[in-house]
Amino acid sequence: MKRLILVRHAKAIPAEKTSVTDFDRDLTPRGRRDAEQVGQWLRNAVPALERIIASPSKRTSQTAELIASAWGRNQPVIEYNRALYLPTCDELLAVIWALDPVLNTVALVGHNPSMSELFEELTGITHQPMPTCAVAVLASVTDSWIHLQSARCRLEHYRTPADK
Repeated sequence: MKRLILVRHAKAIPAEKTSVTDFDRDLTPRGRRDAEQVGQWLRNAVPALERIIASPSKRTSQTAELIASAWGRNQPVIEYNRALYLPTCDELLAVIWALDPVLNTVALVGHNPSMSELFEELTGITHQPMPTCAVAVLASVTDSWIHLQSARCRLEHYRTPADK
């Protein structure tokens, strides 16, 4: 079985309120709190997270690091992949299909609209766009990442920061 966790980055400083590029926007204090809380929840829901693959933008890397910190000394490896910065759904699928087959549980930390589009593509569930720091835990009975799309993933968990 393969488990894929989709995470939209936490709340970032709005582009119109900062002079930095979109790529370099920081999380807000609320975004940091939300990412820490989601990390704690995720550690309990999915204790064996093996890898986090994140967009290298500042807000996604901060989100990934805060989530990973919930595992303490057993933090999953974080890999930064430029293909996750504002990709299409097909580009996200290419990243998934290229995953090492020995990995069974992987989280992607990225951006909308592609994270929401990927959620719909893999589950077949029409859904509102994922809010900031939303997490969808998807499972598939396939033994290969390359077959994930055709397997139609089952939604195991869906959580937003508003879910306390």
